[in-house]
Amino acid sequence: MRHPLSSVGFATNPKKPKARGLRRQISRFLRSNGVHIRPPARAQVLITIGGDGTILYNKNRYRRPVWAIGSDTSFICQSNRKRWKKELEPLVRRGFSVERRLMLSATLNNKALPDALNEVVVRSQHHRVLRIKLRVGRKTFRFSADGLIFAAPTGSTGYAYSAGGKEMRTTDNRYQVVPIAPYRRAFKPVIVPASTVCRIELMNRCRADAVVDGQMHRPIRKGSILVVRKAKRALEYVKK
Repeated sequence: MRHPLSSVGFATNPKKPKARGLRRQISRFLRSNGVHIRPPARAQVLITIGGDGTILYNKNRYRRPVWAIGSDTSFICQSNRKRWKKELEPLVRRGFSVERRLMLSATLNNKALPDALNEVVVRSQHHRVLRIKLRVGRKTFRFSADGLIFAAPTGSTGYAYSAGGKEMRTTDNRYQVVPIAPYRRAFKPVIVPASTVCRIELMNRCRADAVVDGQMHRPIRKGSILVVRKAKRALEYVKK
């Protein structure tokens, strides 16, 4: 289903001065084509300017379909500073469709963490392995590793892939559990249905962090329990 583009809000990376100038250029272009500029919370579409991290930072702040402008090295952005006009014009002329991308929801000791578009990671802070008790659905595993990655389809091609996981389609309705350097390869990467609930408990005294999309981290200690499942909402990703 296609939607006419009627209004846009912006979220820019304040650490990138060029983002403000680019925002002004894009605003002029959109206004000249009859598209209204509104605050992000009231806009039809959110345009992020900065990079992949700008999407990850704003995905839970503004629950709007996202169209992202990054740099040449950005991976999940639809466009960059050189191509933005060429790739925005079709959206203005013909409207846009939405691709829904699965996100992950996690709780640490019953306290909710932000939803993850890429991954939720448990990782040792020091050069010591974690003794992990992992429940995947109804199956329980015990092993030692440097950490564990719960990767959504969007994030499957990044950290999880480097750690031995598989690339998944961005529209896949599953997610992936990938160990980081498991001792004797005692646990192998597994792709699970979206309905699967995972539960991880640390069994030894070792400092570790739970990290969401590389941006937010919380300390985990012995006995801490992290529960990961499919989030109730999906990220809406703007497509031509």
